[in-house]
Amino acid sequence: MRCARKRSFPQLHMKENRFIRTRAETFKALLRQPCDHIPYQTRQNEHMRRVIDALPLSPAAKAWLWEGDFALERLEPRPAVDRFRPYFGDLPPDCEFTYFGVGRQAQKSNEGWHAGWTTFHPLAAVDTVEGLRNFPFPDVEKSRVDIGLEERVAAHKAEGFVVIGQMSQTILETSYEMRGIPELMMDFYERPDYVRYLFERIARERLFQARRFAEAGVDVLRIGDDIASQENLIISLPMYRDFIKPLHRAIIAAARAVKPDIHVLYHSDGNLEPLLNDLIDVGVTAINPVQPECMNVRQIKADYGERLVLWGCMPVQSTFEHGTGDDLRRHLAFLQHEIAASGGLVIDFVNFLDSPNSLRNLGAFFECYANSWKID
Repeated sequence: MRCARKRSFPQLHMKENRFIRTRAETFKALLRQPCDHIPYQTRQNEHMRRVIDALPLSPAAKAWLWEGDFALERLEPRPAVDRFRPYFGDLPPDCEFTYFGVGRQAQKSNEGWHAGWTTFHPLAAVDTVEGLRNFPFPDVEKSRVDIGLEERVAAHKAEGFVVIGQMSQTILETSYEMRGIPELMMDFYERPDYVRYLFERIARERLFQARRFAEAGVDVLRIGDDIASQENLIISLPMYRDFIKPLHRAIIAAARAVKPDIHVLYHSDGNLEPLLNDLIDVGVTAINPVQPECMNVRQIKADYGERLVLWGCMPVQSTFEHGTGDDLRRHLAFLQHEIAASGGLVIDFVNFLDSPNSLRNLGAFFECYANSWKID
């Protein structure tokens, strides 16, 4: 299956083998308006670098595929490792920590590919509100990691990027990584005051981050938690509405009080459809990754496309891993002609598996994607 070349691509033009972006074209997609290409968020690692380098494309096209249309900013303090270690027993020597104290050890398949993480939970043995009060939660404001944020955001914008403020794993996922999923699920019933304290303590940091991202002028606030399996939500809608929704609403409101036009992207793997109306209600404008294995992309577009941008829509679990290059070219044609025709689509390869077949198919997809627009 060949990819038809289209009209000239005004968003990017070459300058010394690089593309200079105009942010306005990417914003058309975020405003659910027709645009001259499907914006794309990159995922940079050594495997992707090799795939792009091997493509029969110009240096400028390769630079565009490597950089994408978005730049990511974070406000994450250095982990207070010495303060977290008393909450664990023995840990592997290669264990890393998040700034909320979660321990992580990278795992690899027999073939040497990245295969997720073993997670160590600092609150596994902490089951009282008093214990939470004594836990060394981060203080993002005092850490001063936001110094220079305005300058970094401005620099990204000068390069033509749309800027994302990253703070997903916002409440629920951070909580169950700290506590452990079975323990937190029981806590909802046995220790609801504990859950509320934990969620509100994490939300305190998120409120500061959201406000500072807005003050610095980021274009998109990325929030979210893995709240769904491939069949349904992992907590009930009444539980979401009671424990989490007011915090999501407050976090988004904190950003919009500063920057009313900020876009809000919500991330969760799995079948997020049961939660979509609630997310729209609190101010979410885009969802990610819209996992084709468990969400009907065509139906989601039909039902929610006037209210939500679909951000992702890549069958990384199925077609990339088990399909062919022609399958991926057909998927791109489907996205172009059905999902992106009226705007409201961003391509993103969330949870991409760096396996040989997936990487081969990524190359086929990228070549077709880059050649679908004539780049002057």
